[in-house]
Amino acid sequence: MLNNFEIVQQNGATRIKSWHIHRRLYNWIIGWADTPYGGWVLFVLSFAESSFFPMPPDVLLAPLCLGNRKKWWQFALSCSVASVLGGIVGYGIGMFLWQNVGGFFHDHVPGFHYDSVMVSDNQEVPFLGLIDSDSITVKVPMMHAEVIYPVTIIQDGTSHTFTESQVSDVVVKPFTKTGALYKAHDWKVVAVAGFTPIPYKVITVSAGVFEINFLIFCIASALSRSARFFLVAGLIGRFGDTVAPLIDKYFNLLTLAFVILLIGGIAVMKFL
Repeated sequence: MLNNFEIVQQNGATRIKSWHIHRRLYNWIIGWADTPYGGWVLFVLSFAESSFFPMPPDVLLAPLCLGNRKKWWQFALSCSVASVLGGIVGYGIGMFLWQNVGGFFHDHVPGFHYDSVMVSDNQEVPFLGLIDSDSITVKVPMMHAEVIYPVTIIQDGTSHTFTESQVSDVVVKPFTKTGALYKAHDWKVVAVAGFTPIPYKVITVSAGVFEINFLIFCIASALSRSARFFLVAGLIGRFGDTVAPLIDKYFNLLTLAFVILLIGGIAVMKFL
């Protein structure tokens, strides 16, 4: 993860550039691994990440498991329980509070930013999402969105319809993509996305906004989050320093491969 951030040297010491907030946040989080409070911070971090916090709990889960490999299952269990509870809070935000807090999420929380459309005069028009989710298809697991024209959007409470000749590009953000996926696949989105690097807060809050069955949401969330955290913690607990750098470097590819296999398995079962 370290090479994902720009670092400079100053007087022989390593210094992180001031605008790299995520790298500073990353360092602050992993610093708790060397304190007696690491387990509690892991619980809080996992809880918060499921509803609003930007940093995934894996960044602290890995060093905690390396520091005490015999307790890997305790860390994984704590992470899983907190994530499910935090997901329930996220669901509640989407179900009951979205009319009041949706604007804040769109403006400030990564993963919820406004979509935008570039019209023929190169003017970028932000909007709150496609009115008809049939106007967008999303290919999993890459989350690639394809827009079907004519496309209708909401801007400042008013709907606007654009034809393909009027639009040079449409930028669809994760929140709208998730809504289209929920319409097509319902709770299966939670089951798959909970295991992947996709920001889980987008999945949980969107589940409430798009009114996914709460009980099924909880079951899918528990299964997918537990599978992710127990896999990561179990591998580190078993293989330690050998596997930790590989997980850190290739986790996105590993989860992508798992999701492809999972989707393939579901498709195969439909034909049996």
